[in-house]
Amino acid sequence: MVTPLGADRETSWRGLCEGRSATRWLPDLAASQIGGPADALPAAIRIAGAPAAVAVPDDCEPVVELALHAAREAVTDAELEWAGGDVHSKTRVGNSSPLTPTRSSTVENDKSRVGCVIGTSKGGLRTFSRCLKAVRDGSIAESWLGFWPNAAAVAVAAEFDLRGPVLCPIAACATGLMSVVRGAELIREGACDVVLAGSSDASLVPIVLASYRRLGVLANGFDDPATACRPFDRSRSGFVIGEGAAVLVLENAEHASQRGAMPYAEWLGGLMAADPHDLTQLAPEPRSLTRLISDVLRTCGVTPRDLDYINLHGTATALNDVYESRAVMAALGEDVARRIPCSSLKGGLGHLLGAAGSIELAATVLALRDGIVPPTVNLREPDSACDLDYTPLVSRRLPLRTALKLSLGFGGHLVAGTVRNLEQPGELGRLD
Repeated sequence: MVTPLGADRETSWRGLCEGRSATRWLPDLAASQIGGPADALPAAIRIAGAPAAVAVPDDCEPVVELALHAAREAVTDAELEWAGGDVHSKTRVGNSSPLTPTRSSTVENDKSRVGCVIGTSKGGLRTFSRCLKAVRDGSIAESWLGFWPNAAAVAVAAEFDLRGPVLCPIAACATGLMSVVRGAELIREGACDVVLAGSSDASLVPIVLASYRRLGVLANGFDDPATACRPFDRSRSGFVIGEGAAVLVLENAEHASQRGAMPYAEWLGGLMAADPHDLTQLAPEPRSLTRLISDVLRTCGVTPRDLDYINLHGTATALNDVYESRAVMAALGEDVARRIPCSSLKGGLGHLLGAAGSIELAATVLALRDGIVPPTVNLREPDSACDLDYTPLVSRRLPLRTALKLSLGFGGHLVAGTVRNLEQPGELGRLD
Protein backbone atom coordinates (compact mmCIF):
# COMPACT_ATOMS: atom_id res chain seq x y z
CA MET A 1 0.00 0.00 0.00
CA VAL A 2 1.09 3.53 -0.79
CA THR A 3 -1.31 6.07 0.71
CA PRO A 4 -1.43 9.67 1.96
CA LEU A 5 -0.83 8.24 5.44
CA GLY A 6 2.35 6.38 4.53
CA ALA A 7 4.49 4.87 1.81
CA ASP A 8 4.03 1.24 2.91
CA ARG A 9 1.36 -1.10 4.20
CA GLU A 10 1.99 -1.06 7.94
CA THR A 11 2.54 2.72 8.21
CA SER A 12 -0.68 3.35 6.30
CA TRP A 13 -2.59 0.84 8.40
CA ARG A 14 -1.28 2.29 11.66
CA GLY A 15 -2.42 5.77 10.60
CA LEU A 16 -5.88 4.46 9.76
CA CYS A 17 -6.21 2.70 13.10
CA GLU A 18 -5.09 5.83 14.94
CA GLY A 19 -7.79 7.85 13.20
CA ARG A 20 -5.38 10.34 11.65
CA SER A 21 -6.19 12.58 8.70
CA ALA A 22 -3.57 13.21 6.02
CA THR A 23 -5.40 16.15 4.45
CA ARG A 24 -3.58 19.45 4.03
CA TRP A 25 -3.56 22.48 1.75
CA LEU A 26 -1.63 22.27 -1.49
CA PRO A 27 -0.15 25.74 -2.02
CA ASP A 28 1.48 24.70 -5.31
CA LEU A 29 -1.94 24.53 -6.98
CA ALA A 30 -3.05 28.06 -7.82
CA ALA A 31 -6.69 28.84 -7.17
CA SER A 32 -7.00 30.29 -10.67
CA GLN A 33 -6.24 26.85 -12.11
CA ILE A 34 -9.35 25.31 -10.63
CA GLY A 35 -11.81 28.14 -10.96
CA GLY A 36 -12.17 29.50 -7.44
CA PRO A 37 -10.87 32.14 -5.02
CA ALA A 38 -7.80 31.40 -2.91
CA ASP A 39 -9.78 31.03 0.31
CA ALA A 40 -11.93 28.31 -1.33
CA LEU A 41 -9.04 26.20 -2.64
CA PRO A 42 -10.06 22.61 -1.89
CA ALA A 43 -8.01 20.50 0.43
CA ALA A 44 -6.19 17.66 -1.24
CA ILE A 45 -3.67 15.02 -0.30
CA ARG A 46 -0.28 13.82 -1.42
CA ILE A 47 1.72 10.93 -0.02
CA ALA A 48 3.03 11.55 3.48
CA GLY A 49 6.53 10.51 4.47
CA ALA A 50 7.35 9.04 1.07
CA PRO A 51 10.90 7.67 0.87
CA ALA A 52 13.14 8.16 -2.14
CA ALA A 53 11.78 4.92 -3.60
CA VAL A 54 8.38 6.60 -4.03
CA ALA A 55 9.55 10.11 -4.86
CA VAL A 56 8.49 10.50 -8.49
CA PRO A 57 10.90 12.41 -10.78
CA ASP A 58 9.38 15.14 -12.91
CA ASP A 59 9.78 13.10 -16.08
CA CYS A 60 8.05 9.99 -14.68
CA GLU A 61 4.37 9.16 -14.33
CA PRO A 62 3.14 8.88 -10.71
CA VAL A 63 0.36 6.42 -11.60
CA VAL A 64 3.01 3.98 -12.86
CA GLU A 65 5.57 4.60 -10.12
CA LEU A 66 3.04 4.19 -7.31
CA ALA A 67 1.76 0.93 -8.79
CA LEU A 68 5.30 -0.42 -9.12
CA HIS A 69 6.14 0.49 -5.51
CA ALA A 70 3.01 -1.24 -4.20
CA ALA A 71 3.59 -4.29 -6.38
CA ARG A 72 7.16 -4.69 -5.15
CA GLU A 73 6.01 -4.59 -1.54
CA ALA A 74 3.24 -7.12 -2.24
CA VAL A 75 5.53 -9.57 -4.05
CA THR A 76 8.17 -9.36 -1.31
CA ASP A 77 5.64 -9.82 1.48
CA ALA A 78 4.03 -12.78 -0.29
CA GLU A 79 7.49 -14.38 -0.54
CA LEU A 80 7.23 -14.69 -4.29
CA GLU A 81 10.54 -14.65 -6.10
CA TRP A 82 10.60 -14.93 -9.86
CA ALA A 83 13.81 -15.95 -11.57
CA GLY A 84 14.50 -17.96 -14.69
CA GLY A 85 10.81 -18.37 -15.40
CA ASP A 86 10.04 -20.13 -12.11
CA VAL A 87 7.85 -19.08 -9.21
CA HIS A 88 9.08 -20.15 -5.78
CA SER A 89 9.02 -19.01 -2.20
CA LYS A 90 11.78 -17.97 0.11
CA THR A 91 12.06 -17.50 3.86
CA ARG A 92 10.49 -14.25 4.97
CA VAL A 93 12.90 -11.97 6.80
CA GLY A 94 11.94 -9.01 8.97
CA ASN A 95 8.28 -9.10 7.99
CA SER A 96 6.15 -6.76 10.10
CA SER A 97 3.15 -9.06 9.71
CA PRO A 98 2.52 -11.54 12.55
CA LEU A 99 1.83 -14.22 9.95
CA THR A 100 4.79 -16.40 9.03
CA PRO A 101 4.89 -19.52 6.85
CA THR A 102 5.08 -22.90 8.54
CA ARG A 103 7.53 -24.20 5.97
CA SER A 104 9.42 -23.09 2.89
CA SER A 105 9.15 -24.93 -0.41
CA THR A 106 9.82 -24.40 -4.07
CA VAL A 107 7.01 -24.55 -6.62
CA GLU A 108 8.05 -24.30 -10.23
CA ASN A 109 5.60 -22.67 -12.59
CA ASP A 110 5.60 -21.19 -16.04
CA LYS A 111 5.17 -17.44 -15.84
CA SER A 112 2.28 -17.78 -18.25
CA ARG A 113 0.32 -18.85 -15.13
CA VAL A 114 0.97 -15.51 -13.41
CA GLY A 115 -1.34 -12.63 -14.34
CA CYS A 116 -1.60 -8.92 -13.63
CA VAL A 117 -4.80 -6.85 -13.24
CA ILE A 118 -3.96 -3.23 -12.42
CA GLY A 119 -6.64 -0.58 -12.99
CA THR A 120 -6.04 3.16 -13.14
CA SER A 121 -9.45 4.64 -14.10
CA LYS A 122 -8.03 7.45 -16.25
CA GLY A 123 -4.36 6.95 -17.10
CA GLY A 124 -1.42 9.19 -16.27
CA LEU A 125 -2.66 12.76 -16.13
CA ARG A 126 0.73 14.35 -15.51
CA THR A 127 2.12 12.61 -18.59
CA PHE A 128 -0.89 13.81 -20.53
CA SER A 129 -0.20 17.39 -19.48
CA ARG A 130 3.44 17.13 -20.54
CA CYS A 131 2.50 15.58 -23.87
CA LEU A 132 -0.15 18.19 -24.53
CA LYS A 133 2.39 20.93 -23.92
CA ALA A 134 4.88 19.18 -26.21
CA VAL A 135 2.30 19.01 -29.00
CA ARG A 136 1.47 22.69 -28.60
CA ASP A 137 5.16 23.54 -28.73
CA GLY A 138 5.53 21.56 -31.94
CA SER A 139 7.80 18.92 -30.38
CA ILE A 140 7.39 15.17 -30.36
CA ALA A 141 5.67 13.72 -27.30
CA GLU A 142 7.97 10.76 -26.68
CA SER A 143 6.28 9.69 -23.45
CA TRP A 144 2.73 9.51 -24.83
CA LEU A 145 2.36 5.83 -23.91
CA GLY A 146 2.57 6.82 -20.24
CA PHE A 147 -0.89 8.35 -20.49
CA TRP A 148 -2.54 5.16 -21.67
CA PRO A 149 -4.74 3.69 -18.89
CA ASN A 150 -2.91 0.35 -19.10
CA ALA A 151 0.53 1.89 -18.53
CA ALA A 152 0.70 0.78 -14.88
CA ALA A 153 -0.42 -2.78 -15.66
CA VAL A 154 2.16 -3.06 -18.45
CA ALA A 155 4.90 -1.68 -16.18
CA VAL A 156 4.12 -4.13 -13.36
CA ALA A 157 4.03 -7.08 -15.78
CA ALA A 158 7.36 -5.98 -17.28
CA GLU A 159 8.92 -5.48 -13.84
CA PHE A 160 8.38 -9.16 -12.97
CA ASP A 161 8.45 -10.54 -16.52
CA LEU A 162 4.90 -11.91 -16.20
CA ARG A 163 3.53 -13.89 -19.15
CA GLY A 164 -0.09 -14.41 -18.07
CA PRO A 165 -3.05 -12.11 -18.81
CA VAL A 166 -2.39 -8.39 -18.31
CA LEU A 167 -5.63 -6.46 -17.83
CA CYS A 168 -6.63 -2.91 -16.94
CA PRO A 169 -10.27 -2.58 -15.78
CA ILE A 170 -11.72 0.93 -15.81
CA ALA A 171 -14.77 1.65 -13.67
CA ALA A 172 -14.21 5.13 -12.22
CA CYS A 173 -14.00 4.97 -8.41
CA ALA A 174 -14.96 1.28 -8.38
CA THR A 175 -11.86 0.38 -10.43
CA GLY A 176 -9.74 -0.92 -7.56
CA LEU A 177 -12.24 -3.44 -6.23
CA MET A 178 -13.24 -4.47 -9.76
CA SER A 179 -9.58 -5.28 -10.47
CA VAL A 180 -9.50 -7.73 -7.58
CA VAL A 181 -12.79 -9.32 -8.67
CA ARG A 182 -11.40 -9.81 -12.17
CA GLY A 183 -8.11 -11.16 -10.84
CA ALA A 184 -9.91 -13.75 -8.74
CA GLU A 185 -11.95 -14.76 -11.80
CA LEU A 186 -8.73 -15.47 -13.72
CA ILE A 187 -7.74 -17.94 -11.00
CA ARG A 188 -11.16 -19.58 -10.78
CA GLU A 189 -11.35 -19.85 -14.57
CA GLY A 190 -8.07 -21.78 -14.49
CA ALA A 191 -6.12 -19.15 -16.46
CA CYS A 192 -3.71 -18.30 -13.60
CA ASP A 193 -2.30 -19.63 -10.36
CA VAL A 194 -1.18 -16.21 -9.13
CA VAL A 195 -2.46 -12.72 -10.00
CA LEU A 196 -1.17 -9.31 -8.92
CA ALA A 197 -4.36 -7.27 -8.61
CA GLY A 198 -4.96 -3.68 -7.56
CA SER A 199 -5.02 -0.11 -8.78
CA SER A 200 -3.22 3.22 -8.79
CA ASP A 201 -4.31 6.85 -9.07
CA ALA A 202 -2.62 10.26 -9.13
CA SER A 203 -5.26 12.89 -9.86
CA LEU A 204 -4.05 16.00 -8.02
CA VAL A 205 -4.00 18.05 -11.21
CA PRO A 206 -5.97 21.22 -11.98
CA ILE A 207 -8.27 19.68 -14.58
CA VAL A 208 -9.57 17.03 -12.15
CA LEU A 209 -9.94 19.41 -9.21
CA ALA A 210 -11.79 21.92 -11.40
CA SER A 211 -14.10 19.21 -12.75
CA TYR A 212 -15.06 17.95 -9.31
CA ARG A 213 -15.52 21.51 -8.10
CA ARG A 214 -18.03 22.13 -10.90
CA LEU A 215 -19.86 18.94 -9.97
CA GLY A 216 -20.17 20.25 -6.41
CA VAL A 217 -18.70 17.16 -4.74
CA LEU A 218 -15.53 18.64 -3.21
CA ALA A 219 -15.53 19.45 0.50
CA ASN A 220 -16.10 23.08 1.42
CA GLY A 221 -16.90 25.30 4.40
CA PHE A 222 -14.03 24.28 6.69
CA ASP A 223 -11.02 25.98 8.26
CA ASP A 224 -8.84 23.01 9.10
CA PRO A 225 -8.12 20.74 6.10
CA ALA A 226 -7.88 17.74 8.42
CA THR A 227 -11.61 18.06 9.13
CA ALA A 228 -12.68 18.65 5.52
CA CYS A 229 -14.01 15.19 4.65
CA ARG A 230 -16.73 14.05 7.08
CA PRO A 231 -18.40 10.80 5.93
CA PHE A 232 -21.94 10.26 7.25
CA ASP A 233 -21.75 13.46 9.31
CA ARG A 234 -24.67 15.86 9.36
CA SER A 235 -22.35 18.67 8.19
CA ARG A 236 -20.63 16.71 5.40
CA SER A 237 -20.08 18.64 2.17
CA GLY A 238 -18.02 16.34 -0.05
CA PHE A 239 -14.65 14.65 -0.38
CA VAL A 240 -11.02 15.61 -0.91
CA ILE A 241 -8.80 13.93 -3.47
CA GLY A 242 -5.89 11.70 -2.55
CA GLU A 243 -3.24 9.74 -4.43
CA GLY A 244 -1.90 6.23 -3.89
CA ALA A 245 -1.91 2.59 -4.90
CA ALA A 246 -2.43 -0.90 -3.56
CA VAL A 247 -1.61 -4.29 -5.01
CA LEU A 248 -2.74 -7.60 -3.56
CA VAL A 249 -1.39 -11.04 -4.36
CA LEU A 250 -4.21 -13.42 -5.27
CA GLU A 251 -3.25 -17.07 -5.26
CA ASN A 252 -4.87 -20.41 -5.89
CA ALA A 253 -5.28 -22.18 -2.55
CA GLU A 254 -3.54 -25.37 -3.65
CA HIS A 255 -0.66 -23.43 -5.16
CA ALA A 256 -0.26 -21.39 -1.97
CA SER A 257 -0.34 -24.51 0.18
CA GLN A 258 2.30 -26.28 -1.93
CA ARG A 259 4.79 -23.47 -1.51
CA GLY A 260 4.06 -23.03 2.20
CA ALA A 261 2.51 -19.57 1.94
CA MET A 262 0.46 -18.16 4.80
CA PRO A 263 -2.44 -16.10 3.37
CA TYR A 264 -3.91 -13.11 5.13
CA ALA A 265 -7.47 -13.95 4.14
CA GLU A 266 -9.71 -16.01 1.91
CA TRP A 267 -11.45 -14.30 -1.00
CA LEU A 268 -15.01 -15.61 -0.93
CA GLY A 269 -16.20 -13.79 -4.03
CA GLY A 270 -17.26 -10.56 -5.65
CA LEU A 271 -19.88 -9.32 -8.10
CA MET A 272 -20.53 -6.22 -10.20
CA ALA A 273 -23.73 -4.37 -11.06
CA ALA A 274 -24.88 -0.97 -12.30
CA ASP A 275 -27.08 1.91 -11.24
CA PRO A 276 -27.94 3.37 -14.69
CA HIS A 277 -29.87 6.34 -13.32
CA ASP A 278 -27.38 9.07 -14.32
CA LEU A 279 -23.76 9.66 -15.24
CA THR A 280 -22.91 11.26 -11.89
CA GLN A 281 -26.08 10.99 -9.76
CA LEU A 282 -27.40 7.96 -7.92
CA ALA A 283 -31.00 6.78 -8.22
CA PRO A 284 -33.43 7.97 -5.52
CA GLU A 285 -33.90 4.37 -4.36
CA PRO A 286 -30.85 2.11 -3.92
CA ARG A 287 -32.39 -0.92 -5.63
CA SER A 288 -29.29 -1.82 -7.64
CA LEU A 289 -26.88 -1.75 -4.69
CA THR A 290 -29.38 -3.55 -2.45
CA ARG A 291 -29.68 -6.32 -5.02
CA LEU A 292 -25.90 -6.51 -5.46
CA ILE A 293 -25.27 -6.89 -1.71
CA SER A 294 -27.88 -9.62 -1.45
CA ASP A 295 -26.52 -11.42 -4.51
CA VAL A 296 -22.89 -11.40 -3.42
CA LEU A 297 -23.75 -12.72 0.04
CA ARG A 298 -25.89 -15.48 -1.40
CA THR A 299 -23.26 -16.42 -3.99
CA CYS A 300 -20.55 -16.60 -1.33
CA GLY A 301 -22.68 -18.55 1.15
CA VAL A 302 -22.61 -15.71 3.67
CA THR A 303 -25.64 -14.68 5.72
CA PRO A 304 -26.12 -11.13 7.02
CA ARG A 305 -25.48 -12.38 10.55
CA ASP A 306 -22.11 -13.77 9.42
CA LEU A 307 -20.78 -10.29 8.68
CA ASP A 308 -18.49 -8.79 11.30
CA TYR A 309 -17.42 -5.66 9.42
CA ILE A 310 -18.46 -3.62 6.37
CA ASN A 311 -16.00 -1.29 4.68
CA LEU A 312 -18.20 1.32 3.00
CA HIS A 313 -17.46 3.55 0.02
CA GLY A 314 -18.51 6.56 2.15
CA THR A 315 -17.59 9.60 0.03
CA ALA A 316 -19.06 12.22 2.42
CA THR A 317 -21.30 13.54 -0.34
CA ALA A 318 -24.92 14.24 0.47
CA LEU A 319 -26.44 11.55 -1.75
CA ASN A 320 -23.87 8.74 -1.62
CA ASP A 321 -23.84 8.32 2.15
CA VAL A 322 -27.62 8.05 2.41
CA TYR A 323 -27.88 5.80 -0.68
CA GLU A 324 -25.25 3.39 0.61
CA SER A 325 -26.64 3.30 4.16
CA ARG A 326 -30.17 2.59 2.92
CA ALA A 327 -28.92 -0.18 0.63
CA VAL A 328 -27.12 -1.91 3.50
CA MET A 329 -30.24 -1.64 5.69
CA ALA A 330 -32.48 -3.01 2.95
CA ALA A 331 -30.19 -5.90 2.03
CA LEU A 332 -29.33 -7.05 5.55
CA GLY A 333 -32.43 -6.07 7.47
CA GLU A 334 -32.50 -3.15 9.89
CA ASP A 335 -31.90 -5.09 13.10
CA VAL A 336 -28.88 -6.96 11.75
CA ALA A 337 -27.46 -4.00 9.80
CA ARG A 338 -27.39 -1.72 12.84
CA ARG A 339 -25.32 -4.24 14.80
CA ILE A 340 -22.54 -4.62 12.24
CA PRO A 341 -19.54 -2.25 12.64
CA CYS A 342 -18.93 -0.23 9.47
CA SER A 343 -16.54 2.53 8.49
CA SER A 344 -15.43 4.79 5.66
CA LEU A 345 -11.70 5.49 5.36
CA LYS A 346 -12.01 8.64 3.26
CA GLY A 347 -12.00 11.03 6.20
CA GLY A 348 -8.36 10.08 6.79
CA LEU A 349 -7.16 9.03 3.35
CA GLY A 350 -9.29 11.24 1.17
CA HIS A 351 -10.93 9.82 -1.94
CA LEU A 352 -8.27 8.00 -3.92
CA LEU A 353 -10.62 7.64 -6.90
CA GLY A 354 -9.38 4.75 -9.07
CA ALA A 355 -7.14 3.49 -6.24
CA ALA A 356 -9.81 3.71 -3.53
CA GLY A 357 -11.25 0.21 -3.88
CA SER A 358 -7.94 -1.68 -3.76
CA ILE A 359 -6.54 0.35 -0.86
CA GLU A 360 -9.76 0.03 1.14
CA LEU A 361 -9.94 -3.72 0.44
CA ALA A 362 -6.33 -4.08 1.60
CA ALA A 363 -7.27 -2.24 4.81
CA THR A 364 -10.25 -4.55 5.23
CA VAL A 365 -7.94 -7.56 5.01
CA LEU A 366 -5.67 -6.00 7.64
CA ALA A 367 -8.70 -5.37 9.84
CA LEU A 368 -9.43 -9.11 9.75
CA ARG A 369 -5.78 -9.91 10.39
CA ASP A 370 -5.51 -7.73 13.51
CA GLY A 371 -9.09 -7.75 14.79
CA ILE A 372 -9.37 -3.95 14.52
CA VAL A 373 -12.23 -1.96 12.99
CA PRO A 374 -10.69 1.27 11.65
CA PRO A 375 -12.69 4.39 12.50
CA THR A 376 -14.62 6.86 10.37
CA VAL A 377 -12.54 10.00 10.82
CA ASN A 378 -14.35 13.34 11.43
CA LEU A 379 -17.74 11.75 12.16
CA ARG A 380 -18.94 13.83 15.13
CA GLU A 381 -22.65 14.42 14.45
CA PRO A 382 -24.17 11.51 12.48
CA ASP A 383 -26.83 12.35 9.92
CA SER A 384 -30.20 11.02 11.08
CA ALA A 385 -30.65 9.51 7.60
CA CYS A 386 -27.42 7.53 8.10
CA ASP A 387 -28.09 5.27 11.06
CA LEU A 388 -25.60 2.41 10.87
CA ASP A 389 -22.73 1.82 13.31
CA TYR A 390 -19.99 3.79 11.51
CA THR A 391 -17.30 3.40 14.22
CA PRO A 392 -16.88 7.17 14.72
CA LEU A 393 -13.46 8.68 15.50
CA VAL A 394 -11.91 5.77 17.43
CA SER A 395 -10.97 2.30 16.21
CA ARG A 396 -12.46 -0.74 17.90
CA ARG A 397 -10.91 -4.11 18.76
CA LEU A 398 -13.25 -6.98 17.90
CA PRO A 399 -12.95 -10.58 16.74
CA LEU A 400 -13.47 -10.28 12.98
CA ARG A 401 -14.16 -13.28 10.77
CA THR A 402 -16.03 -12.09 7.65
CA ALA A 403 -16.16 -8.69 5.97
CA LEU A 404 -17.99 -7.02 3.10
CA LYS A 405 -16.39 -4.32 0.92
CA LEU A 406 -18.43 -1.93 -1.26
CA SER A 407 -17.24 0.42 -4.03
CA LEU A 408 -19.27 2.82 -6.17
CA GLY A 409 -18.21 4.82 -9.21
CA PHE A 410 -19.48 7.56 -11.50
CA GLY A 411 -21.36 6.06 -14.41
CA GLY A 412 -23.23 3.75 -12.06
CA HIS A 413 -20.47 1.19 -11.45
CA LEU A 414 -21.18 -0.92 -8.35
CA VAL A 415 -18.87 -3.61 -6.96
CA ALA A 416 -19.11 -5.75 -3.82
CA GLY A 417 -16.72 -8.36 -2.46
CA THR A 418 -16.39 -10.53 0.63
CA VAL A 419 -13.30 -11.77 2.47
CA ARG A 420 -12.89 -14.10 5.40
CA ASN A 421 -10.21 -14.48 8.02
CA LEU A 422 -8.57 -17.78 7.19
CA GLU A 423 -8.77 -20.45 9.87
CA GLN A 424 -8.72 -23.69 7.90
CA PRO A 425 -7.46 -24.32 4.35
CA GLY A 426 -10.34 -24.15 1.89
CA GLU A 427 -10.98 -24.52 -1.79
CA LEU A 428 -11.16 -20.86 -2.83
CA GLY A 429 -8.60 -18.33 -4.01
CA ARG A 430 -6.61 -16.48 -1.38
CA LEU A 431 -5.21 -13.03 -0.77
CA ASP A 432 -1.59 -13.45 0.31
